[in-house]
Amino acid sequence: MAIHLSPNLVLTLEAISANAGKLCFKNIVNSSNITATSFLVDGATSFPPSNMSNPATAFGWEAADTSDQTITITNDSSTEVDYIGIARHNLNQSGLEVTIKFDGIVVSPATSISDAQAQLFLFVGASPALIEIAITGATDPAKIAVVYVGKSLDLQRNIYVGHTPVTYGRDIQQMSGVSQSGEYLGEVRFNQTLSTSVSLLHLTPEWYRQNLDEFFGRVPRSPCFWAWRPGTYPAEVGYCWIEGNPRPVNQLANGMMSIDWNFRGIA
Repeated sequence: MAIHLSPNLVLTLEAISANAGKLCFKNIVNSSNITATSFLVDGATSFPPSNMSNPATAFGWEAADTSDQTITITNDSSTEVDYIGIARHNLNQSGLEVTIKFDGIVVSPATSISDAQAQLFLFVGASPALIEIAITGATDPAKIAVVYVGKSLDLQRNIYVGHTPVTYGRDIQQMSGVSQSGEYLGEVRFNQTLSTSVSLLHLTPEWYRQNLDEFFGRVPRSPCFWAWRPGTYPAEVGYCWIEGNPRPVNQLANGMMSIDWNFRGIA
């Protein structure tokens, strides 16, 4: 998993609040505003680009072949965006590169993807009418399950001690084989996910009500892209969903609030 910073962003690193956790849940992508150069049709089964607007990772888009592909998202309302998230993909192919354009202007130059899990591209906020994700150099047809484009939320307080980065929160269901003579035979994994918890203290009541409660109050709730400290640990990104029912509490007499919640994510 990784964060990719646009060149403009690198020049103004303070603009992304490098130590502030990012919740990327606001998403302008829908089934009617995302297209791709091609998509695979295999008998009665197809893998259209509209699948990328579904937060479920069991479905997805697949290119018809290995030719260069462009995924295009139209932003008719010109909503401000500062991130693109990609989950469950095969873009980590040798020689494959991803380029991002806003209204035809390159905002993230050709980049190699090293990891098969969640990728987060961060930008200085802009309101492009057209967002393009260009994929070149594929040796296997490109596949992507989920694409988010939107405006991220920086947490009001930084996270320091007591936090497990989601990429290290491995939860594995497995069975180890042992012979009758006591020899180790190997491991069979049935399921693997990632998990972590987030604890925030001393949130101003105005900030919680105006910003964070929207994240918990969405109906239905859907996953988000989560980066706990994007500037310092850009590889520690997850595509995660909330478990349980987090509730804020009044922490101090002056109205300051706190909240804890648990994340589960794809491995």
